[in-house]
Amino acid sequence: MNGDKLRALGGWRLKPCLILALILLRAAIASAQGESCPALQNEAQANILTHCAEQEPGTLCLGHPTVSAVWRSNEAPAPFLHPGDTSPVEGIDWLSVSSEAKTWGTARAVFSAYAGDGLEIMSSALLAIGNVALFLPQLPTRPAPGAFVKVSAAQGAYLREAPDTEARAIAPIAVSSDLLAVGRSADRQWLFGYAAPELRGWISREVVTDPSSQLPDLASDVASPPLWLPGQAFDFRSGIDDAPCEGAPNSGILLQTPKFVSPRYFEINSARVSIGGTVWLQAQVGAGMRIHALDGAVRVSARERAVNLTGGRYTTLPLERDEDGGMKAAGPPAEPAAYDYHALAGLPVQLLLYETRVGLDVYAVAEPVPEDGGSPLDHLDTEDECRISAALFGANIRSQPDPEASIIAVMAYRESAKPRARGIGSDRLPWWKLDEGIWVRVDATVSGGNCNDVPLVLVTN
Repeated sequence: MNGDKLRALGGWRLKPCLILALILLRAAIASAQGESCPALQNEAQANILTHCAEQEPGTLCLGHPTVSAVWRSNEAPAPFLHPGDTSPVEGIDWLSVSSEAKTWGTARAVFSAYAGDGLEIMSSALLAIGNVALFLPQLPTRPAPGAFVKVSAAQGAYLREAPDTEARAIAPIAVSSDLLAVGRSADRQWLFGYAAPELRGWISREVVTDPSSQLPDLASDVASPPLWLPGQAFDFRSGIDDAPCEGAPNSGILLQTPKFVSPRYFEINSARVSIGGTVWLQAQVGAGMRIHALDGAVRVSARERAVNLTGGRYTTLPLERDEDGGMKAAGPPAEPAAYDYHALAGLPVQLLLYETRVGLDVYAVAEPVPEDGGSPLDHLDTEDECRISAALFGANIRSQPDPEASIIAVMAYRESAKPRARGIGSDRLPWWKLDEGIWVRVDATVSGGNCNDVPLVLVTN
């Protein structure tokens, strides 16, 4: 579902659309910023954790900002005034969220999302921080609420373009597969339904179970928009390198879906992004859109090219403005590369729904196994620079020299690295320091060369 298709289906660019403008200006002038910024940031994050803890799917919850809005109906809900105030995302046409002096704005949306290959719905979360403008279209309405049916024919069945056995088959549907039926043919011998958000068509009434409710009659050429839910298609723009103080994150959007399930699909600035995990998004016309995979698996498709991302890597897409002032991909995604772990390590991922961490591309600090499969330490002399290699069962790389700290990457057997320092961790055992905030415990590695010269550092937590 690209931007052109959305416009054709719903004309959403030409109608009022949800504009979630999280313009979170810096809290204090330069002379006071150093003292106020961290405290304000921490307060805003605490508001999300406490006041938005019981947030319902389909709502936007406020952390710190002031808000003005235009609603779809004439009966507006209570205005957003205090941390924890919520409103249904689907009911908003236009929303402006901005911070005033000595505040730090945050807002979190929780919404349901379909996978691209089925009808399973799971909760996703979107957290906007910093200078962000977010535009969500009013999606076209499907023909009816619908009722689930199941393919009962032992040999499966076909979705067809029209309610006729001679009509072109769109796709085979396996036995016991679920379909969301939204209508029926005038003779009641066929049902129109969805097998996935973008896979829909007619299926014979004889090969499915009875729908649980009455369905309306539909014409054979019924208009059938994709079955996306509010939040699964949006445009946005953000600041890029605009952190207000040291240690604060830059502007952008954290978007999260559950890992280890079918990826949730999104249309973001006209690019298709499938997510099974957590991503960090930033976008400007000049700088393009940056999509960082913090963990899990991500696939980005635009302009007939797709790239896959794993934790610790990112891609960029060039952007341009379309005729309605929105943002769209102007080219395909670039070849994935390791992102700057230290620039993203402070992102407030604890405000999301599912536990996660900012991942590290292991090859940002380590080298792969030698081509011959041997040990990278075999040819080191005692006077050579110290090198460590992961032991037989691999070595967890953590954000601190602490066995309870987040695992940000894993060195596989015989992957190697040059330690920058060594220290005693919270467990009173020795650890190698590979870089700032990047540690591996000594007993998970073997070493070679002159490791006595690796400097000792005092570890403070």
